[in-house]
Amino acid sequence: MPAIRLTTRVLLLAVHVLLGLILTPLVLTRHAGGVLRTEPHVTSWWHNRLADILGVRVTVAGLRPTRPALLASNHVSWLDIVVLGGLTHTDFLSKYEVRRWPVIGWLAACSGTLFIRRGNGEAGTVTEQIARRLREDGLLTLFPEGTTTDGREVRAFFSRLFSAAIDTGTDVVPVALRYHIGGEFDPVAPYTDRQTLAENLGGLLRREHTEVHVVFGEPISLREHRRREVAELARSAIVEALNSPGQVPLARRAVAAAAG
Repeated sequence: MPAIRLTTRVLLLAVHVLLGLILTPLVLTRHAGGVLRTEPHVTSWWHNRLADILGVRVTVAGLRPTRPALLASNHVSWLDIVVLGGLTHTDFLSKYEVRRWPVIGWLAACSGTLFIRRGNGEAGTVTEQIARRLREDGLLTLFPEGTTTDGREVRAFFSRLFSAAIDTGTDVVPVALRYHIGGEFDPVAPYTDRQTLAENLGGLLRREHTEVHVVFGEPISLREHRRREVAELARSAIVEALNSPGQVPLARRAVAAAAG
């Protein structure tokens, strides 16, 4: 049975990615500034179908955000984008390396992903790009930890990423993602530097299903708040959601000062 499941999923995944390559040029629409991007409903459908193929089961708490809003989420896996992209019509802020990934990088760019280069003094440019997207009444999701974790901790947030929300007066919505197996910590879903994307994907394909619980927190109003305060408020809300009754407790809950 596991061998049949793996074979079936690999075939369905290949067909789905091929469908994305064929469909994307056909569903590009012109958005503000004349930019051509994939129609949001099609993008969400593609994410949801990918989650189905991988056996991802999603449960949700809280109200889904309305635009414009900046979503700040903890970061556990590349699956975070699939899950949140299926639940909302959100764009993402991603590291530039993803843009170079074969196929996936192109699909992400067409769907409206903003890519950030690290260490190249592009903070100001990134802030302007985020602000422009928010002024267009957009939804944008960022992962302020700057990297993935094993899901047991929430690292300090890079506060400079919240500058655009403050500049535009856009609310920040904290989002908590918890991957679990029947309520217990999931050791397979987290995608960290200890493994390759192929290794992580292989683990997901082989098992029966993956469970993730998503908590959309209350919007944080930015009035009279500085970016460090906003970053810590968002982080604290996520930590609280992950440690609420019925959730898997984090191994390390120490509050770290927001970076940046």
